[in-house]
Amino acid sequence: MRYGLKERLIGALALIALAVIFLPFVLEEERLPAPVSDKIVTPPAPEPVEVEVARPEPPEVDDALTDEEKQTLSQQQTRSSSEPSSAMQLSPEGGVEAWAIQVASFSEAANAKRLVGRLQEQNYQPYWRKINNLAVVFVGPYIDQQQARNQQDQLLQELGMKTLLTDYVPENVARKEGSLPNLDD
Repeated sequence: MRYGLKERLIGALALIALAVIFLPFVLEEERLPAPVSDKIVTPPAPEPVEVEVARPEPPEVDDALTDEEKQTLSQQQTRSSSEPSSAMQLSPEGGVEAWAIQVASFSEAANAKRLVGRLQEQNYQPYWRKINNLAVVFVGPYIDQQQARNQQDQLLQELGMKTLLTDYVPENVARKEGSLPNLDD
């Protein structure tokens, strides 16, 4: 009999649950939809505002150059314009775009210093930085990307080092980023 009582209770609970779910739908009255206006009201356009902007006038500067200096300056400008332009370009930040060659990465700063010394003996311009807890050795910087690629090929031929051409990070930026090594490193 125990099982019969249990089955009756489960059946009663199921009926109560169904009543709770479906009874509101049965007893709900039909509601009228909210009235919707077919008129669209838009406010009038605002009056246009007229603004006068004064043209900037260049400041008057006293001519500090003598006639000789002006002539020398104009000769230098014509010489530089007749020569082919160099590969020097400005970066978006306003500095000169330059490249460096990443030579190696070490977990120990002493190994990086040893490699820097070895590269200096072979007349390269090496330096190292701390990047992500690694001592990374670079050669450069180079203003001309082709010159950097030639130097990269030379490093591969002379020292057998596979290298990576990267953007040069100047010392002031490296100092801000915290990648410039301390003197005691």
